[in-house]
Amino acid sequence: MSPLARWCHRHRLAVVLAWVGLLTALGAAVGVGGSDFGDSPVAQNTDSARATALLREAASSAAGRSGRIVWQVKDGRVTDPTAERPTADAVHRIGAAPGVASVSSPFSPAGERQISADGKTAYATVAFEQDVSDTQTDQVKRLATDR
Repeated sequence: MSPLARWCHRHRLAVVLAWVGLLTALGAAVGVGGSDFGDSPVAQNTDSARATALLREAASSAAGRSGRIVWQVKDGRVTDPTAERPTADAVHRIGAAPGVASVSSPFSPAGERQISADGKTAYATVAFEQDVSDTQTDQVKRLATDR
């Protein structure tokens, strides 16, 4: 190793130029060859792509086909009969609307976590049969203004 170090020391300029040339050649080779990197996790055969595909199949919210409707009361609680009845009716009407796959009601046993700790706010998750971007605008507006 010592002879190599002495040679490099004696020929410093040649060694530096060789390194610069090598790095330049490698950079040019990468530029010409391109890369196979992509910005879409679905287009590649990776663990991430497979996980994304599973999420899209299993959960409509992961696929971008859901939304939330939030109710809030100023006085009392959303579980009071005067507030719960109109909200439950709205959830039922929204669930029966065309293009809606399902609605998770905050008043079902599974929906208890959809009511805030202070009881003043509740939400329902609406799952659409198709992507929200593909859903007709007037249908989404009608659901948003349904009372």
